[in-house]
Amino acid sequence: MQVKRFTAPDMAQAMRQVRQELGPDAVILATGRLPGGGVEISAAVETDPVIPLAPEVGLGPETCADPADGVEPAKDPDSALNDIAQKTAQSAAPSRQVADLVNRVESLNKLLAKHMMRSEATALFAERPEVTPFYRHLCAMEVEPAIIAQLLDELAAPQGRGMLPRLSIRLKQMIKVSGPPKVVKGRPSIWALVGPTGVGKTTTVAKLAATFHYKHRLDVGMITLDTYRMAAAEQLDTYGRIMQVHTVVAGDAEDAKRAVLRLKENDIILIDTVGRSPGDHDNLAELEGILKVLPGLKTHLVLACPTRDADQRQVVQSFQRFSPSNLIFTKLDETKVYGPIINRVVETGLPVSYLTDGQKVPDDLEEASRDGLARRIMPSRQDLEL
Repeated sequence: MQVKRFTAPDMAQAMRQVRQELGPDAVILATGRLPGGGVEISAAVETDPVIPLAPEVGLGPETCADPADGVEPAKDPDSALNDIAQKTAQSAAPSRQVADLVNRVESLNKLLAKHMMRSEATALFAERPEVTPFYRHLCAMEVEPAIIAQLLDELAAPQGRGMLPRLSIRLKQMIKVSGPPKVVKGRPSIWALVGPTGVGKTTTVAKLAATFHYKHRLDVGMITLDTYRMAAAEQLDTYGRIMQVHTVVAGDAEDAKRAVLRLKENDIILIDTVGRSPGDHDNLAELEGILKVLPGLKTHLVLACPTRDADQRQVVQSFQRFSPSNLIFTKLDETKVYGPIINRVVETGLPVSYLTDGQKVPDDLEEASRDGLARRIMPSRQDLEL
């Protein structure tokens, strides 16, 4: 990594120097004011890592040297191949270490890039004190720096008057929501909830079923693909019996197709899937194989709001294979930081369908709305006064 120090009369000129000399991938490490006036920036750019080559293994003439020279005689081909296999296995460990190192460097680069954007934003907003409270609040909400810049750009008003409603309008324009299901008689809508373990998919399916059944007066059927946890199937079946909603257990793709046929008279079919780790590619592929046989399926990716922003991003990348059409955020009652919601909406372009904020069925379910999401992310007038 190349690190350089830049000085200039003001922050804008210093940033131009950084871009010109280190390029657009440069990251800001530190900024400061000089005693005699002007500013100072320390910036860095990642250089290409040097990846050591694995040692070459050959069967050249040197392997056939005379024993009298103190060199082992040539081995038979099978023995030579065994040696190659052993040396290749030995070289695999350094290769894995290099891969781990590259991943760490990439993670550090992303962290530094975010720091650079925050540093740039801080420098820009420092000269606009009326914007500072909004900037600090959105940072505390863990909204991405690029999104903060879009929200606050040219937002200034005399003495800050009218800025809160203007910011609210901008935020609502960024938020996407989808609303309740659109039902066509004679052709059931099929929703599958996918996501990592522990985000509350089973409880959310039950909440949706109760809401659709009692509030929207829809005929609802439920399917659980979670045969790995007996408690999950029993839990959903219990909810189904209480609500008088038919529940079917399916273990593979054929079972899933038969279950859909059994429930085809319903207005909507909700599918609870097995929770998978984002790195569990084999089991994700297995689940993908089951869901892809169901025509007209809509997939909702379920994310837990308290999950770190970087971890949410990894989940989105891993579950992209299911082509989700909507996002559902759960456990809003376990955090006060809602910035990752707008981060995911802007990043994926997907609308939010529902939010959950507790364990009670069906009470703790909320149909996502622009007003509701903006209210959670926006600062209150009291916050700004403080």
